[in-house]
Amino acid sequence: MRPVQRSSIPLPNANERRTLFHWLKRISSYTAWKRILEYYENWTLAIENCRQLASKLNIEHSSQIRESHYIDALQGLAHFEDAILRLKRGDKRVFKYDVNGLFSMADRPRSYWDNYLVRIEWRKHPAIEEASTPGAIRFLDAFNNLSQAWGECSDILESEWLDDAAPFSYGNWLQDQLASMHFPSFLSDVPDPKVATLVSTRHTIPYFGIWEPVEATKSGMLSLFKKKDEPKGPFPIVGCMNYLHAGAPAVRYEDENESFSKPVTWRLLWEDTRYEDGSIPAEEDEYVFQNLNGATDAPSAINGTDSTL
Repeated sequence: MRPVQRSSIPLPNANERRTLFHWLKRISSYTAWKRILEYYENWTLAIENCRQLASKLNIEHSSQIRESHYIDALQGLAHFEDAILRLKRGDKRVFKYDVNGLFSMADRPRSYWDNYLVRIEWRKHPAIEEASTPGAIRFLDAFNNLSQAWGECSDILESEWLDDAAPFSYGNWLQDQLASMHFPSFLSDVPDPKVATLVSTRHTIPYFGIWEPVEATKSGMLSLFKKKDEPKGPFPIVGCMNYLHAGAPAVRYEDENESFSKPVTWRLLWEDTRYEDGSIPAEEDEYVFQNLNGATDAPSAINGTDSTL
């Protein structure tokens, strides 16, 4: 479907829509999050190393990395491992921000350290240095790698705040991000479902998957329950596609500068049923992720590890 320019809102062209579709599938994939798990494991091992070194030098109480930090990281890792196992069985609820949101739970210790390091930059905390905290260099390197890998995919997670707008809007920032990434030379066309599933802002999203804001003549209620007088296509595109979560209220859409925010009608392009049959799509073998500081992209290649998750 060709995007129709309805206002001053920038819209992706046909090739950019294919790129966006591929990218949203990639960052919501089992392969993406399994990769992040390896960086989380490395970070947890780095914390354990700090504790062991501090114990040998009898400075456990003066080290900035405490036993409680190690316990928190182990709990976060356990949540992450559980999330990966559930995702591999097709359970997308792990992406949500509720009792099923295992990735959000796993992020708590990482988020704590992210805020802590910002406060170090603000001189609210002393710097973490090798002299006072043995193993600090390895800890910081592992944390930075984890945070970069996490940041590449984390925007597809459900927001803590139900009134947040959709995380992705099309504009200069997103164009620059996509331009820095690797994509296959051939990208499949974006699906154009014959039967429209439409949901308007504040109504409940029925399926995990990729949705696109469109212009519809009727209020965007789920077409499954609107057998009579359903909105008919074509549906002009009015914004950027996003990955949305079943059971959550459909979000608003805003431009990248947050100069406006408005209710929209979301059209389902692709329902995410991956892994429910016990298989991983072959296309995931082709996924390429961002290199971390120019280093080898796969932690397993460095550590010689082979997880069966």
